[in-house]
Amino acid sequence: MFLTKENKIQTYRNKGNWKTVFLYVSFLLFYSFSIAQCPTVTNLSQSFCDVQSPTIASLQATNNGGGVAWFATDTSTTPLASGLGLVNGEDYFADSSGGNCGTRVRVVVTIYSAPTGLPFQGPCVDSPELATISTLVLVGNNIRWYNVPTGGTALDPSTVLIPNTLYYASQTNPDTGCETSRFTVFVTFGVVPVPTGPPLQIFCQDNSNPPTVANLIASGNNNWYLTSTSGIPLPLDTILVDGQTYYATTVDPPCQSSERFEVLVSIQTQNNAGTNGTVSFCEDQLLSSGPINLFDSLGGSPFNTGVWSGPIFLTNNHQGTLDVSSLTLSGSPYIFTYTVSSSTECPPASATVTVTINPIPNAGSNGSITLCETSASVDLFTLLGNNPETGGSWSPP
Repeated sequence: MFLTKENKIQTYRNKGNWKTVFLYVSFLLFYSFSIAQCPTVTNLSQSFCDVQSPTIASLQATNNGGGVAWFATDTSTTPLASGLGLVNGEDYFADSSGGNCGTRVRVVVTIYSAPTGLPFQGPCVDSPELATISTLVLVGNNIRWYNVPTGGTALDPSTVLIPNTLYYASQTNPDTGCETSRFTVFVTFGVVPVPTGPPLQIFCQDNSNPPTVANLIASGNNNWYLTSTSGIPLPLDTILVDGQTYYATTVDPPCQSSERFEVLVSIQTQNNAGTNGTVSFCEDQLLSSGPINLFDSLGGSPFNTGVWSGPIFLTNNHQGTLDVSSLTLSGSPYIFTYTVSSSTECPPASATVTVTINPIPNAGSNGSITLCETSASVDLFTLLGNNPETGGSWSPP
C-alpha cells in the first residue's frame, strides 16, 4: 500500500513525531519551490541566421527564478559557456543554474546559411531580354538576389542580367525572417534564338538518294526532333517522311533554344515523261490518215501534265494531236518533245516521239524474157524497168 504525502503527515502526527513532520513538510516545500524555479522553454526548435553568429546566450528560455543554464546532454554536469557558438543541427538542454531540475528540456538548433548551388551560371535564353534574375538557380528558402555582397536593395526577379557580372544571393529563415550571408555567382549567358526558315519544305523523291534530315533548312546550327517535346535529336541521315512535321532548335553548346521551329515536309514524286516512241507513215498515206495523238506513242506511264514542243504546232494539250496531212517527205523525220515539270522540286523529265515519212516503194516496171532449157542463169532484177529499188523480195522465191 502506497501512502500519499497527506497520509504520511497524518501517520507522523499519530505517532507524535512532530519533528519528522516538520522536516518532511520542509522538504516538500523546498522541492516544490525548486521545481517552480526551473526555466520554461516554449520553442523546442530554435533557428538563427549565420550572420547573427548565434551563441549559447542566443537560446531562448524563460527564467522562473532559478536561473537558466544550458547543457550539452541531459545528464552532463558542466553548463556550457554563454559565448560558445551554436552548431547547426545540434541539440541543447535547458536547466536551472543549479542543474537540479531533474528532467531537462531539449532544444534543437537550426542555423540557416547562404543558399547553395553553382558558383558559375550561364542561363540559355532565346533573346537577351529573357536572361533575368529568375533564370538563376540556387537551393534555399525565399532567395533574394543583390548586385552587392552586403547591404543594398534586393533585385526584382525580372531584372535583366548583365553578362560577366557577379551577383549575390541570400536565403531567408522561414521562422524568424532573418537573412543569411550571401552566395556569390558569376553570371554569363548564351543567346540561342529560335531558328527560322521555310515552314513548308518540299523535296523530290529519289529512291537512289532519298532526302534526309540533313537536307532540312533552318537558320543557325540545329538539332532536329520528331516532336515538339522529344529529347533525343534525330540522326542527320534519318530519311524524311512525306507529310511528317519536324522541329528544329538552335544549338550553341552548351546552350540550346527552348522554343522549336516547326517544319512540314512534302516529298514530290519524280516527274515522268514516259519513254521515247516512234511513228512512221508511207508518203501515200499522209492525205488519207487522220490526226494522231503523240501521247499514245510514248512508252511507260507518263504524267498527263506535260507540254509538247516541236517543228509543228500540236493541239489538245498533253495529248499532242498532230495533223498528219501537213507533213512532207522532205521534212522527215519530225521530232516532237514531251516535257513534264509539274513536280517543281524535281528536275523536268522529257521523252520524244519521232515521226518518219517513208517514200512510196518502187519495184520498177514489168519485164520479160524467153529462155531455152539450156540457157544460162539470168538476174531477173536487170530485166525490170523504171529504176526499181533494191532490197525487195521475189515471189516465188
